[in-house]
Amino acid sequence: MSKLHEKLFSFFLFLFILMPFYVSALPDGADTCNVEDMSTKGHGASSLKSPGGYTITTNMKSQGKFDLTINGPGNGVEGLLVYVLDKDNKRVGLFENLPDYVKFKECGVPSTTITHKNSNVKNFPITLSWNAQGATGSVTVKTLVVKNFSNWARLDDVSLDSVSGTSSTVAASNDGGAQTASDGFLQKYTLFIIMIGLTTLLYIVGSVAESMLKRQQVKSRSFAKTIQNGYGDSR
Repeated sequence: MSKLHEKLFSFFLFLFILMPFYVSALPDGADTCNVEDMSTKGHGASSLKSPGGYTITTNMKSQGKFDLTINGPGNGVEGLLVYVLDKDNKRVGLFENLPDYVKFKECGVPSTTITHKNSNVKNFPITLSWNAQGATGSVTVKTLVVKNFSNWARLDDVSLDSVSGTSSTVAASNDGGAQTASDGFLQKYTLFIIMIGLTTLLYIVGSVAESMLKRQQVKSRSFAKTIQNGYGDSR
C-alpha cells in the first residue's frame, strides 16, 4: 500500500472513530437557557416527538422542599436542562445537593437552572432537589432531556403549587418538529459527508497523479535504456 493510500485510510478510520462523539449531547452542558430555543439555538430539530415518553414528577419532602424526578424509556439520557418559572416567567427557587453529573448553568439568576456536566448517560431515575425559596403560589417546572445530539425531547411542563405541593401537567408543544429519516441522517452527518467527499476527491486525484508518475518513471527508464543501448551500439 502506498504512503498516500495509508494516510487516507488512517484519515477515514479517524472519522469513523470520531463519529459517535459528534452525535452525542454537548459535552459541557446545554448551549441554551430556554427549552423553547433548543430547535433554533441548540441541537436543531429533533427526531423525537416531544415528550418522547419522558416525564418529570414532583414530590414535596417538607414545606418548600421538593424532589423533581425524571424518568423515561431506556436506561437514561445524556443531557438535560431544568429550571422553574413563576407566573411572571422569572426563574425562582434554587437547586440543592446536585448529583455529580449535573451543574448550575448561568441563566441570569444563580442556582435556578441546571444542566449536565458531560455526555455520559445519566441513569434513570434522575432525582433533583429543589428549594422553593422566594417562590409564591403556582410555579412551572420546565424540562428538556437529550438522548443524543439529534434526539431530544421537551417534557410536559409541570404546574406546581409551591405551598401545598399539588401539581398537574401541561402538554408540551413539539418544538423540534418531526424529521424524516433522511433529514435526521443529513443533520447528523453533514460534516462527515463533506469530509468524506473531500477525502475521496483527494484519493482520486492522488491515485491519478501516482499512476501518471509511475508511467512517467517507466518512460524515463525506457528512454534512458534506449539511449544507453544506442550509445553502446555506436561504439
